[in-house]
Amino acid sequence: MQAIADLIVASHFPMFIAWGPELRLFYNDAYAELLGDKHPAAMGQPFPLVRPELWPQLQPYVLEAMAGRPVQFDNAQLELLRNDRIERRYFSASIAPVRHHGDLIGIYFVLSETTARVLAEQRHAFQTRLGETLRPLLDAVQIMEAASSLTGQHLGAGRVGYGEIDVAARTVSVDRDWTDGSIASLAGQSRPLAIFGPAINAQLRHGRTLVLDDIAQDPRAAPYAAGYAGIGVRSMIIVPLIEQGHLAAIFYLHEQQPRHWSDEEVALAEDVARHTREAVRRARVEESLRDEKRVLEMLNRTGQVLASTLDLNTLLQAITDAATELAGARFGGFFYNAQDERGDRLHLYTLSGASREDFEQLGQPRPTELLRPTFQGEAPVRSKDIARDPRYAALGPGSGMPQGHLAVRSYLAVPVVSRSGEVLGGLLFGHPDPGVFTERTERIIAGVAAQAAIAMDNARLYDVAQKSALERDSLLQSERAARVQAERLSHTKDEFLAMLAHELRNPLAPISSSASLLSMQFKDEPRIRQASTIISRQVRHMSRLIDDLLDVSRVTRGLVKLKLGIIDFRDIVSGALDQARPLVAEKGHEVEVTLPPHPVWVRGDQTRLVQSVANILNNAAKYTPRAGRIALSLHALDGKMRLTVSDNGSGMPAELLPNVFDLFTQGARTLARSQGGLGLGLTLVKRLVELHEGEVSAHSDGVGQGSRFTLTLSCVDAAGDTSGAAAAPEEGASAPLARPLRLVLVDDNADAADSLSMLLNVQGYRTAVEYDARSALRRARAERPDAMLVDIGLPDIDGYQLAGQLRAMPEMQGTVLVAITGYGQARDRERAIEAGFAHHLVKPVDMTALVRILESVGAAAARAQAPASAA
Repeated sequence: MQAIADLIVASHFPMFIAWGPELRLFYNDAYAELLGDKHPAAMGQPFPLVRPELWPQLQPYVLEAMAGRPVQFDNAQLELLRNDRIERRYFSASIAPVRHHGDLIGIYFVLSETTARVLAEQRHAFQTRLGETLRPLLDAVQIMEAASSLTGQHLGAGRVGYGEIDVAARTVSVDRDWTDGSIASLAGQSRPLAIFGPAINAQLRHGRTLVLDDIAQDPRAAPYAAGYAGIGVRSMIIVPLIEQGHLAAIFYLHEQQPRHWSDEEVALAEDVARHTREAVRRARVEESLRDEKRVLEMLNRTGQVLASTLDLNTLLQAITDAATELAGARFGGFFYNAQDERGDRLHLYTLSGASREDFEQLGQPRPTELLRPTFQGEAPVRSKDIARDPRYAALGPGSGMPQGHLAVRSYLAVPVVSRSGEVLGGLLFGHPDPGVFTERTERIIAGVAAQAAIAMDNARLYDVAQKSALERDSLLQSERAARVQAERLSHTKDEFLAMLAHELRNPLAPISSSASLLSMQFKDEPRIRQASTIISRQVRHMSRLIDDLLDVSRVTRGLVKLKLGIIDFRDIVSGALDQARPLVAEKGHEVEVTLPPHPVWVRGDQTRLVQSVANILNNAAKYTPRAGRIALSLHALDGKMRLTVSDNGSGMPAELLPNVFDLFTQGARTLARSQGGLGLGLTLVKRLVELHEGEVSAHSDGVGQGSRFTLTLSCVDAAGDTSGAAAAPEEGASAPLARPLRLVLVDDNADAADSLSMLLNVQGYRTAVEYDARSALRRARAERPDAMLVDIGLPDIDGYQLAGQLRAMPEMQGTVLVAITGYGQARDRERAIEAGFAHHLVKPVDMTALVRILESVGAAAARAQAPASAA
């Protein structure tokens, strides 16, 4: 027996012997730690009296051991009363009978605490379940509900939820929460943060988790017990969620009674809070993107409606309906000014979401201080709650909401002002709930108002033109005036439609292919060839405009990455001349080029530098009258190279020179806009040259005196090792391919696919067309084409996925994949190459580049067939 006692005393594991029928305790120091303040009084006392909280749970095991049979249990949860506090801990135990001279005199109890391991396993399982539950959820409220429910059930809490913080109002609001039924829900409630005490608020604002085991005993919370009693809570965990340096939300666990929160429970609550907040943020971002897509689609539809009608009444109702839906308003109105046939001023309106009867009894809007800015064309007026707005209160007694008026809390009013500055009217919106209209709403409606003003101007101008044509159609001068007016209207409408056009690449592809096909099929028909040439030239012009718009956007946002190398700037000049040659030839200009006999080495991106010089040349060609003179001169001196491009064109006034490189800046335009363009080319030049750490400047002696642009870059000493390129052996010529090249075109745009297929057929290629990815896979497996021309935006799976599946097919290893797409950014090219495409072409396809690719495919196929023929 002494040996057992010595073993117990020396062990680091909690052990004790319970002697005799009363089970009196003898234990070691490790078990004394579990007894807490019950030690040392527990020594020699009956076990059931020392551990009454555990006796019901352990009694069956003790009785089994007292019957002479050893027993054990693993990872059992025991709720220990230690230092007047219940602690939930996990233990494995071995209970053995103790005999003396054959008689059973007690039990030997060995404990091993497994709390850390069990809690880690439970925490991992819980986090896995939490992740699996939250991952498919798209709604932020559903995410918070699910996280609260899982946490509450896992930790056995009474109430769990999220509270959103209104920093300005200093309140916390709960949208949804979870309870176990023992405590009331706080959903839909909002309370001031002050009721919880300044010390606790300060702790939360600093991002530190708050743990209160007993609010009544905590000096930070006790003075504010009434506030906590108002929400029925006695103990809690609150995890603050900080965003951009401010307290944005809290995750809370509440209990009606005092409770000791363990470190593991606090850590789990913090993990859940962060995990859920990220999921909520993701859901809100996705919801915002979906909303943004909905708004853009609606704006596109609105623009199409506004562009498709010149009937004022139809136009105004369409504006009102679309703006009301975009604003998220319950009801909206467009109050606008008009004139009758005698010239008398009328005040009319259209409504959405409300009937005319709702407004007829109220009369016209009064020019109050609240409405005055709208009908005088000033800034928009937006109020989160008009009933509490000081501008509304300033109207004085009796000036409030008229009797019978629709319930309005959220209010938004935006003036509609024509390009001439005339106030056409105002868009007014209301909602019975507060806080509906945001700054973003205001911006969207301001954009709609601008579109509405243009459309109304067009409609009114059209109406004037129609009346003028009917009244004066017998007079030649009147007929000419009507034609000029109609041209002005057409021009204005074209400008308006250009603002709304955002997907031009796809339509341009079939246009370009069809024009080329017409030119090849009807090469002996001069008028058709001329029309085809005009179409092709305009497609190239449209493509340049789109490219300039995209490039300006990327450059101004700092997204352009230069591919630097050592290059001879003389090659840059030659490449730019090739690009500008069609416009120069069209205008009949004479070009004089002066280049040094030796290389001019610079470090730069060849493509971007060619683009910069070509834009300067195009600018000179556009603003120089037909048969003008353009001179290019390249010099290198003192470590700098200087390219000068001068012309004898229209020149520039002195006031334009400081801003000539600014976005959308252009010189004076004729009514016909013969120069065209969007004012982007020179902006691109300046930004791209600055990225190369160079300078570009402009000079003109005045209008009609021509212009001179100077581009300056630093030179480098040498071009590096270029011998590799020169030494590269040329591949030997091979016999031509004995069959037509087999091509498969994949594009859901039937016009684009069919027109390009016809064009390639005429050129001797054998083509097949598929309109979706799955059909393309079947065709590829059956025909094993030499090349596949694949669109990226397909209806079933995208072109990147299709390329991956094709590359995985052994029979397709020899097929060359070419991406033909409207996506033309650098990252799109990189992604296409990563997906398995060998080439990336942007719509409308440059047929020269495509034919060059197909020729290389044909050459490779011919080389592959040579060994087979020899065999």
